Amino acid sequence: MPASYPSSIRAFTNKVDLVDTILADHVNALQDEVRAMQIVLGATALGGNPLTSNYAGSFSTTTEWTSLDERLNNIEAGLVSGTGASSPYVKKSGDAIQPTAGSVGLTLKTLSGSSNLFDTRASDNTLGFNVSSTGIPKVASANVLYVGSTEYNTLNTTANNALATAEAVRFDPFLLAGM
Repeated sequence: MPASYPSSIRAFTNKVDLVDTILADHVNALQDEVRAMQIVLGATALGGNPLTSNYAGSFSTTTEWTSLDERLNNIEAGLVSGTGASSPYVKKSGDAIQPTAGSVGLTLKTLSGSSNLFDTRASDNTLGFNVSSTGIPKVASANVLYVGSTEYNTLNTTANNALATAEAVRFDPFLLAGM
């Protein structure tokens, strides 16, 4: 009898010691199913080490692969060198993020909560540069001053008001000299 896997899952009946007669067909059916799974999974155990990475080539958005081995290798290739605008993976080369033309290198997006999107920390775990859950860059707990930030706009408004006040209250430098 041919294997049921991968088109379906074969139903086996439990055997009871000293009651049921175990036939060769029972063992053969198990062997057929194991072999069918091995064919689908592929021969991933290279050199006797099933954890050896053997991916090659580049990430593909193909929706069908001939084995689980090919699919896992494609995922691994994508994690290391994801390419294309539709790739959900980060391209890693020399510990640098290198986006492809017309794509964003890395997007950090919070789904909920108030955890920082990104933190840098010293060896003693002191918080350095970070990006808040709202996307605001900070150094420790202080917002970074950048054009368009609330702090920048406040500083700019204050400076402009100070300049306007200084220009409105002109004084004669000769008065300071006592003349």
